[in-house]
Amino acid sequence: MSEIKQYPVLKHIVNVIKNAIADSKVDAQSQSVSIIKDGNDSIHIKQLFDSTDEDIATIFITDKKEILFSEDLLETLQDIEDSAKGDAALKKALQATTIIVNDLTIETDFIFQAVKESFNELSDSYEFLKTTEKNIEELAAQFKFGDNRFDIKLKNESDIIRIEAQVNATVTPKVKAIIEADVVKIEQGLTKMFKGEK
Repeated sequence: MSEIKQYPVLKHIVNVIKNAIADSKVDAQSQSVSIIKDGNDSIHIKQLFDSTDEDIATIFITDKKEILFSEDLLETLQDIEDSAKGDAALKKALQATTIIVNDLTIETDFIFQAVKESFNELSDSYEFLKTTEKNIEELAAQFKFGDNRFDIKLKNESDIIRIEAQVNATVTPKVKAIIEADVVKIEQGLTKMFKGEK
């Protein structure tokens, strides 16, 4: 049986992840799909191309157990082109590649982790409940402030981070004002942190 020849970008990303996770094994399924097995857990990695340009790839990673997060591999993947030492063509291809982990870009994932940390820093009364929607650069999530539930919608745009709070009508105006003011603080702080001064 001949070995499957995989796309260089996919092969490189798979190797970086495999080398970082001790005792993991790679199952190359096709030219565009690999599965990394770590004990009973697995990470599915698939490469698709932009319909208009064969040089622009998107890597979709499904990592249900969040192994990449627990192994601190998201930062490595965000700067993946730095790992292509001495191969200018591969480095260029990696720079043009978008990596999506569990339906979010890596930057959006980092932003969302920072949103959760920011709420915790502002008050012990905030509690993250669950993510309700993920779509590449956008997500929706539920939080609580004391006994008051509210939703946020986060949108990672090229030059700004937008966070919108949807507070239940039963929440008192005073509590609603606190949540909305905190959301504005977080939105401004994270835009400055991730997008720089505008």
